[in-house]
Amino acid sequence: MSLTVTFILPACIPQEEFEWNRPIHFLGPQKTLVVMVEFTDVRLRTSIQRLEGFVNIVNNFIKTSSYGKTWLDYYIYPRVIRLPKNMAYYGGPSPGSQRGDDPLRSIEFKYQTIKLFKESSGMDITQFTHVIIVHAGGDEAVSSSPNDIWSSCMMSKGIYFLIEKYGFEAIYEELGRSDLEYQMLRDTLMHRKPNGEAYLLAGVETVAEEDMPSIMIHEFTHSMWIYDLYAYSKDGYSAGSEVGVWTNMDSGPYLDPPVDIDGWSKYLLGWIEVVEVKVDGEYTINTLGKPVEPHGIIIPINDKEYYFIHARRPVGQDSALPGPGVLVFKVNKYRSRNIEGEPYMVRFFDANPETPVECNSFRKEAIRLCETLDAPYFDHEHYSGEWRDASGRKFVINLLTEDVATEEGYYMKVTEFEEEEGIAKIRVSLDGAETPAEATITKTITGEYTETAYTTVATYGTVTETVVVTVTVKPLPPSNNIMHYLSIIIITIAIISAFLIMIFRRKRLPPPPREW
Repeated sequence: MSLTVTFILPACIPQEEFEWNRPIHFLGPQKTLVVMVEFTDVRLRTSIQRLEGFVNIVNNFIKTSSYGKTWLDYYIYPRVIRLPKNMAYYGGPSPGSQRGDDPLRSIEFKYQTIKLFKESSGMDITQFTHVIIVHAGGDEAVSSSPNDIWSSCMMSKGIYFLIEKYGFEAIYEELGRSDLEYQMLRDTLMHRKPNGEAYLLAGVETVAEEDMPSIMIHEFTHSMWIYDLYAYSKDGYSAGSEVGVWTNMDSGPYLDPPVDIDGWSKYLLGWIEVVEVKVDGEYTINTLGKPVEPHGIIIPINDKEYYFIHARRPVGQDSALPGPGVLVFKVNKYRSRNIEGEPYMVRFFDANPETPVECNSFRKEAIRLCETLDAPYFDHEHYSGEWRDASGRKFVINLLTEDVATEEGYYMKVTEFEEEEGIAKIRVSLDGAETPAEATITKTITGEYTETAYTTVATYGTVTETVVVTVTVKPLPPSNNIMHYLSIIIITIAIISAFLIMIFRRKRLPPPPREW
């Protein structure tokens, strides 16, 4: 799936801490340009009719997921654009790397496509919010061929935040005075309307003609400024799962049918309503597949963190899920990714850890994905069932846990889950007064590098707590391999390019619009 692109600002632009996960709504028609691309050595085989079918699948998915609030208003440019280099030039890895695309060449690929489109079509690109590039050949994330292009999205969220603070002109000029990669980044995302007004594309997505429609859906969701929910390694590529099959922004695209976008991401997009817990009580929410509000619960922790709760059941776009239940996320608003050895953007609570038992035969890197198959909380009646993956392997799903006590002292309990009606009732105690005598408390201690876990027991009067502790320790020394170090720096460049867009005015930047 996608390579996230980070962004290292030129030295003259201050490094900033942004609230990456504040809600910014994408509602109504999303003006989308679809461009077909081929190379000197790899020709496009797909037809415009087949491509239109794929884009319609994406449109129907987004329209259904948003309850009709958002859809694609797309235009497929009928001419195939031929880039001046072979595919390996754009898709090959950085020197010393074994996978992924060279970040500078990846930016060049998108930059040249936009440039050639503008030259050949004569069209005004500022009439579009999103760009989808469909290229000839394969997707490295699927094919594992190092010279294929890794499907990704260059989103402009980070540039938007910079413009919000410093103004479009200041950022435009600063990027123009910087190195070549920044200049191409600017000219890919930052444009002028015919009247001279400043304009920022929301995202430029690239997918292979051989990709499944679910990958195009995943990347388009990035173009609406939603981040991946799996874990990244330090090289900017996937290191494993965090939320598993429970969202299209992790492993959900690989189920049949592809799984829906998770409730937290829908909240950021403005697609669902949530209830914020301020007092103890029982709160009722609807499963995502049911078009009735509210769909989520937020429990604030501090200025940077909160718990997000939503409910799912295997119907509609969620029909391939392993079972029903309530999902609990711990969100850090100021993180833009889950990176190994660093505080996560989203921590996913697994209500039934170390199961299903079938996971014991999985490779180490796949165990987390497998063990989250039975992650939901369920009510006191529990849930049991069987689930099969795409290869036909059977997993026994037993949802046996109904409550959780957090390290902050909050207590949450699923008092009722009506699967047929799509309704969940959750009891929340902010002071932990309702915590039973025996409770499992999930505790996260954040450090800097390698994670280890252990379990201990603590007794406080009549309360015995089993504490599951996640610990991280200091990082390993930096590599002496200069090329490796530089490749990581440039990969980080390729990532606010995955963060940037909206429409900006030339003289004064308006606040983030409620709708696109």
